Amino acid sequence: MPTETTISADARIRFGQYVRDLWNYRDLFRALVERDLKVRYKQTVLGIIWVILVPLSLAGVFSVIFTRVVTIDTQRLPPLLFFLAGSIPWMCFANGLSQSANSMESNAGLLSKIYFPRLIIPGAMILGTVVDFVIGWVFFNIMAAIWGHWTWLFIPFTAILLVIQLATAMGIGLIFAILNAQYRDIRYAVPFLIQLGMWISPVVWPAKRLLATRLGSDLVFFLYLNPMAGVIESYRALLIGDYLPYRLLASNFIAAFLLLVGGIVFFKKREQKIIDLL
Repeated sequence: MPTETTISADARIRFGQYVRDLWNYRDLFRALVERDLKVRYKQTVLGIIWVILVPLSLAGVFSVIFTRVVTIDTQRLPPLLFFLAGSIPWMCFANGLSQSANSMESNAGLLSKIYFPRLIIPGAMILGTVVDFVIGWVFFNIMAAIWGHWTWLFIPFTAILLVIQLATAMGIGLIFAILNAQYRDIRYAVPFLIQLGMWISPVVWPAKRLLATRLGSDLVFFLYLNPMAGVIESYRALLIGDYLPYRLLASNFIAAFLLLVGGIVFFKKREQKIIDLL
């Protein structure tokens, strides 16, 4: 059934039409997600095993370096499990952010041929990473059970943490997607920023380590602005059986929501001009 798009000067009418377009083009969204999943592991020998192998290797390296070379408190957790709790959600976040940042440029041919809500493309890239996350999450739960740190609370809380994670990746990814289409320097800056983000997020170090430093009371503010801090710290708190950082999670949820809204607004304002540059 053909769809109709209404062009109006009324912002409310345009917004309503845009929401309807997103729903009407849901089949395209699904097709893009399926295409992304098929292309990602096409002609690879290990396939989806890479989803487990990469964070496992990263956690293994961290376990050796930060327990034998530089000592970091793993909060009574086996070092490998401690670092898996940080590397698995971070890798999913980083992959989604990287793919969404390059999504407009890599789909320039499709964008120039037909009309559809451009938000679908980076959105499909982000959603595609959920499959990888689920595989990594199942492996993480198995490891937690083997070491005796599994809890049923992983099941309900993972949904909340995943929403924060995806909203953050989507918000930042939308901004980078537009900027990358206009300034090709962004493609080189994004990997660097992702690496930088890993070190300023509690992927390797526990948040308590930051709070214990001389500037901890001043730097804790940045934890509340970093949505991935609450995600990672919550997984570790569940493993330990400690209290969840509810204040941190609440502020991170608000920060993720603001990033998502800001990213959508920024994307919508510039998407039409960017098409001519691709």
